Amino acid sequence: MTNASGSRARRTRATGGRCASSSKRTSTACTSGRTRRTSSRTPMPTHAEVTGLILAGGASRRFGRDKALATLDGVPFVARVHAALSAHAASVLVATGPTPRAYPVDARVVLDAVPDGGPLAGLDAGLAACQTPWLVSSAVDLPFLTVGALQPLLSDVPEAVDVAVALADDGRRQPTVALWRVATVGTVVAERLAAGRLALHGLVDRLEAREVSIHGLHNVNRPSEL
Repeated sequence: MTNASGSRARRTRATGGRCASSSKRTSTACTSGRTRRTSSRTPMPTHAEVTGLILAGGASRRFGRDKALATLDGVPFVARVHAALSAHAASVLVATGPTPRAYPVDARVVLDAVPDGGPLAGLDAGLAACQTPWLVSSAVDLPFLTVGALQPLLSDVPEAVDVAVALADDGRRQPTVALWRVATVGTVVAERLAAGRLALHGLVDRLEAREVSIHGLHNVNRPSEL
C-alpha cells in the first residue's frame, strides 16, 4: 500500500501477541487479547522529541580504515551523516562499538554493552542513552544521506507502529536507517541482544513496522565505491 508521501506501509506481528489493523480514520491495536481504539496517525515528531544515532562501531575491514573518517567532497562520512540526522533531532549520539573513538562532530559517544554485537549492540546503546520518545538512526557508511531523504521517515507515523524503516531504491530494507519508538523497542532489542539474535532484519520482523521508500541510500564499503 502506498500513501501520499510515497511510502509503503507494512505491518508485522510484534512480540507479546500484539497486533494492529488500520482503517482510514482509526486503527485497532490489541495486546494480550485486550483491544483499544486509537487514532490512526500520530503527529510528526517534533525536533525536540527526536534523538539521532550514528552507528559507527564497525571494523571497516573492507574499507581498510575507519570509514567514519573517510571523506566525500572533503567532508568526513560521520560529519555528513551527523548533518542529516541533526536537522531532525535535538541531539545526536554516536555508537562507536565497545571502545570510544573521537570524531569531529558534536555528538555524545555511547558504547556497546555487548562486544561483537554489531549494529544491534549500537542500537541498544543508543536506546539506553536516549532521553526522547523517538530515536532516528543511520549507519555511518551512508555519506550520500541527506536531510530531505530522511523527511518521509518521520512523517505520518501510525500510532501502533514501533519502527519506520527505510527501503532502498532496489526495494530492499535498510534497517540501520530507521525511526524507533523508544518506549516499545528497547526491551525487545535488549532481549534479542542477550539471546545472540543480532540481525536487525530479525528485530524489525518482531515489531510493528512501517516501510518507507528513501532515495539515495548507498552503503560505501570500499574506497572504490565513492
